[in-house]
Amino acid sequence: MKISLSWLKKYVDVKITPQKLAEKLTSAGLEVGDIQKTGADTIFDIEITSNRPDWLSLLGIAREVAAVSGIRNINIPKALPLKVKASMKKPFSIQIKDVKACSRYIGRLIRDVKISESEPWMKNSIESLGARTINNAADITNYCLYETGQPMHAFDFDKIEGNRIIVRRAQKGETIITIDGVKRELDESILVIADSVKPVAIAGIMGGIETEVSISTKNILLESAYFDPVTIRRASRKLGLSTESNYRFERKVDSENVLFASCRAAYLYKEICGGNTEEPFLDVNYIRGGTRIIQLKTENFERLIGMKITAARVKSILQSLGFTIKPGKGKNCLSVTVPSFRDDVALEEDLIEELARIEGFDKIEESMPPIKARIDSAYTDIYMTKSKMRRLLLGQGINEIVTITLLSTRSLDDAMLDGGNRVLVMNPLSAEQEALRTSLLPSTLKVINTNLNRRIKQIRVFEIDSIYERVKNKFSQTEFASIALTGTAYQNWKDHSRRVTFYDLKGVIESMLDSFGISEYKFENKKLDYFSSEQSAVITVKGQVIAELGKISKKVCKNFDISEDIFFAQINVAALCLNRKKEYCFTPVARYPSVVRDIALVVKKNVAAGLAMDIIKETAGALAVKIELFDVYSGDQVQTDSKSLAFSIEYQSPDATLTEEQVNLVHSKVQNELLTRLNAILR
Repeated sequence: MKISLSWLKKYVDVKITPQKLAEKLTSAGLEVGDIQKTGADTIFDIEITSNRPDWLSLLGIAREVAAVSGIRNINIPKALPLKVKASMKKPFSIQIKDVKACSRYIGRLIRDVKISESEPWMKNSIESLGARTINNAADITNYCLYETGQPMHAFDFDKIEGNRIIVRRAQKGETIITIDGVKRELDESILVIADSVKPVAIAGIMGGIETEVSISTKNILLESAYFDPVTIRRASRKLGLSTESNYRFERKVDSENVLFASCRAAYLYKEICGGNTEEPFLDVNYIRGGTRIIQLKTENFERLIGMKITAARVKSILQSLGFTIKPGKGKNCLSVTVPSFRDDVALEEDLIEELARIEGFDKIEESMPPIKARIDSAYTDIYMTKSKMRRLLLGQGINEIVTITLLSTRSLDDAMLDGGNRVLVMNPLSAEQEALRTSLLPSTLKVINTNLNRRIKQIRVFEIDSIYERVKNKFSQTEFASIALTGTAYQNWKDHSRRVTFYDLKGVIESMLDSFGISEYKFENKKLDYFSSEQSAVITVKGQVIAELGKISKKVCKNFDISEDIFFAQINVAALCLNRKKEYCFTPVARYPSVVRDIALVVKKNVAAGLAMDIIKETAGALAVKIELFDVYSGDQVQTDSKSLAFSIEYQSPDATLTEEQVNLVHSKVQNELLTRLNAILR
């Protein structure tokens, strides 16, 4: 942004040289990139940060110059009275149909103006900043824009149909020819200023040519408004149209400055154009903001910054920056009222930063921070659990991936995840970053899709990261580990083309649970939308679900343009950590031999193998040291609604060698319990 030093001196009496002033401003955060001498004037090219829209004006810069120069107050330019004469008749009306997009609109009628070329002082001021001049009426709005930071627009009042101003969204198919002579197509996302018939301006960006002020204009309707930054930014990008006005609206103008800027422009219309400003102005205001007051303790400045500052200096700096100071609550405390143009100041620490910025960061003495020994360790249980999980998965040839937590809502929908618990971003940077993920599944599927498109057929990946949910208007963050397998299994000399199955994934998870000493876990059937109904399960420990696993449904795979079978699991890290075995006891090697017996049952298809294993454990007790399901069969010699389950049971006693009679007795009990409780038959 370019700033004229001659213009700036109208508001603050600058005594130091331009070079010294540039150094002070740069030190305070207003980086002066270039200084140009043009005749009797000096032009500063200043870099304005996005969090300081108040610097997009001469008055805003003047406050900073006053603060760094030790000047308490600046000269406020003359303006008309701020009060409305409510008793007078209003010759026009204002209606705001989209209050969110436009929360304040001031319209002021100025009659009997004389349009001509601007006076030299105004032309020189505007042109010094690289802008062009048009006529006195248009130049006044531009002058006030640079001076106050508030964009305004002047309409030819006699060309406004029905004497009505309507702030609304454009209708589909509507067009407008803007003052640059370009016909622009509008849609429902674009906010417009309209009369009773047509749009007369694109709100916050550019006016229409039909109501443009010309040499024949007699009466002006002056607009000063507050428009939603996001609405203006989206319209500007969609139309490919950028102006000084939308540049400021996008960065948020001061809602209270809307009125002062209107009164300032009206004063100039009266002085320069001979306009009659006795008509009442209309102020349609839906903004109900409260005053922000911060209690500032002067001793906190030294505690946080490390240098001393007097109470008088504190008052001088803050008053120069536009803050109001009164005695606070308690000793050495000041009550600081934050001006409306400083949305970035909300805490005592913000005020202290302002003081340090103006006083000079270079004055802060270098010192080593105090070092305190930590009593607690950084190696928490969760940290150690995640580290062990990584080692285990990497050791099995599974590669770690890292993906971003922001996704589009479409990705969440494609993964068939519940939409009621989502955490949505209020102001997303793009359509691909609308929400925080509620599962690691969508990110994992995108990675798999990318690799499959590059002809990588064997994919084994995992990720350990957080998911985010909204539960009863509260936000939760939970860490999960996801595992995904697809393509061919590891090749060996016997089988060169075997495809990954559900049992490969199940084996990975069982290996992990065993490594954490978790043995009392169960696999339970549970239908989840994103899993195939035939291969969908959860793992529970003491009734708590700690993981889910299954084969991704064909519909979800199709949504992510994947034709391969995907096997996916998601494990709750905290639940795994909570249930892990913390102490390990040595178990002597068995001294006595074991006996292995097999049993094959025919059961209904809805009977889970885990239920049969629970019955075996319960009946055989400690004698069954190992139970293994080694075959599941359905086909010939088995009814269509049934399946065959084959178990291998290893019996062993720690005290003596089991006799044939003992093994037969316990195995017979196991067999009878299975047949009775599962309504099964032997195969």
